[in-house]
Amino acid sequence: MRKLGESGEKKLLEWIVKRLGEADGALLPPGDDAVDFPFKGRLIISCDMLAEKTDIPAGMSLRSVGYKAITAATSDVAAKGGKPIAYLISLMLPPDMTEEAFEDLWRGFEEAAKLYGGKILGGDLNSGDQIVIDVTCVGRAEKIISRLGARPGDILAVTGEFGAQAAGLHALLNDIKNDPLVEKMIQSFERPVARVAEATALAESAAITSSIDSSDGLAESLYQLSDVNDVGFVIENPPVSEDAVRYAEKFGVDLFDLVFYGGEEYELVVTLKPKMLSDAVEAVRRAGGKLIVIGRVTEDKVIKVRWLGKEKLLERRGYEHFKP
Repeated sequence: MRKLGESGEKKLLEWIVKRLGEADGALLPPGDDAVDFPFKGRLIISCDMLAEKTDIPAGMSLRSVGYKAITAATSDVAAKGGKPIAYLISLMLPPDMTEEAFEDLWRGFEEAAKLYGGKILGGDLNSGDQIVIDVTCVGRAEKIISRLGARPGDILAVTGEFGAQAAGLHALLNDIKNDPLVEKMIQSFERPVARVAEATALAESAAITSSIDSSDGLAESLYQLSDVNDVGFVIENPPVSEDAVRYAEKFGVDLFDLVFYGGEEYELVVTLKPKMLSDAVEAVRRAGGKLIVIGRVTEDKVIKVRWLGKEKLLERRGYEHFKP
């Protein structure tokens, strides 16, 4: 198989440029020094970086890596109420990567971009000793949703259940195979969905008071909301995936850790006005999603969880870059 070091940058760029999209009304052609598009409204821009040594477990397909890189950047834009317009993808790739592997990675980008409705318009290319992907997502928003705005008495809700994605990562890291439940968990990890439609519906409903995505884990997302709003939370109905329950029992993994510290879910974690809860639930349902009430916002700046009939404090821990 031909490797990128043999093909060279020019040939690779020619292949990429042929596949780039073009924004409606753009004056600059694909492959120019920059991209342009006419715009009226509010832009939301977010970038997300993925590195092979820290973010790509062995056994994960490159197509899934590409899909997930786009999803990660999209999720942050979605959590602010935005819909993707365009993506810029900057890549560092090892010279010994094959053309076939690269094309698989790129098709993952295209698969996710098509799902979310944005176009891949450009980016940058370099070589190095590992795969590094940096995706910039540019989105449009009618109404912006901030992390700031949660108040004591607000309802705490999420757009999905937790634990399955962390179970999938555990399976990949421990090379657990040949089990239907495991394959389902790995699929959950490799193919998360950014909640674009749900976030837009919540923004338009006027019920939402704050929002964050859960890619860093449910516990860390709650702590970030707690910090910026100077509030606490009581979680009375943990959003536990039944598949995660089965996985934890079968493979001896701590279910609490899977649910609160796993990360990678890309669900929305939101606070809502109590009197408008039914409006929010209906708005998300019409958008094709679901809204799960898990607790409430409190004045005390602590986070408590009702777990197995007992109340416990939720510790702040999890993966952090630059720390061993």
